[in-house]
Amino acid sequence: MDYSLFYHWDVSPYLINNNIISIRIYSILFGLGVFFVYFNVVKNFIREKKGYLEDLLFKSIIIMIVSSRIFHCFFYNFDYYSQNLFEVLIPYNFEKGYFTGYQGLSSHGGAIGFVLSVIFYGKKKFNKPEILKILDLAFFYSLILIFLIRLGNLFNSEILGKYCTKFFCIVFPSYDNIPRYPAQIIEGLSYLFLFLMINMLKERLHFLSKPGFLSLIIVFSVSLIRFFIEFVKLPNTEVDTGLFNIAQYLTLFISIIIGFIIITRKR
Repeated sequence: MDYSLFYHWDVSPYLINNNIISIRIYSILFGLGVFFVYFNVVKNFIREKKGYLEDLLFKSIIIMIVSSRIFHCFFYNFDYYSQNLFEVLIPYNFEKGYFTGYQGLSSHGGAIGFVLSVIFYGKKKFNKPEILKILDLAFFYSLILIFLIRLGNLFNSEILGKYCTKFFCIVFPSYDNIPRYPAQIIEGLSYLFLFLMINMLKERLHFLSKPGFLSLIIVFSVSLIRFFIEFVKLPNTEVDTGLFNIAQYLTLFISIIIGFIIITRKR
């Protein structure tokens, strides 16, 4: 097969890259996504408690990043990080002596860390319906965050799909020279479509305004999207996990945990 017929993604992953500083486009998109969530959650919450909410979100976002890093290191690359524990939280390769950056964040770990921190720290200043409202807003606007993250994955030529011969497949020369499913594009656009669909329907479907219900809808929908797209992705670990991969097992497990947490908070 003539692979030259496929689009070759050879775009630089860097916004700036010189001897002084290197800034990846992924980092910019991630930061913009986090700010988008933070700004819109605060904007759409009751004015009287916005000061408390800003403090809560700041703590929860930090915990989200840390927990997503820990999950990635110990679920997807345990063999390496179990021997290099300092590199889990310190983005520096001590053996080779260079700054690595946080190359690996787990959305599963980030989600569970964020939910638990909102509940743990939020219960001091917010009642149950208010906590559920915070989670509803955070989950809704996080659809744009994870869309931007997958766009950043595209610039990094990561989260790649399996070998593909269809017209929409892409060659990533920085990884190899064979066409692959653009898994990160498919997944990212799925989240964007879900955001737009909910945004269009939430004014018409009044049950979505019930505290906690929107979170359940989003957790279920994102889990479903992630579970099925994993079938066209390259495995991100060499561990043999049987019928499904680690990401799929984590998706099922953590969606059940988050759903259980949200449901019990409604009682």
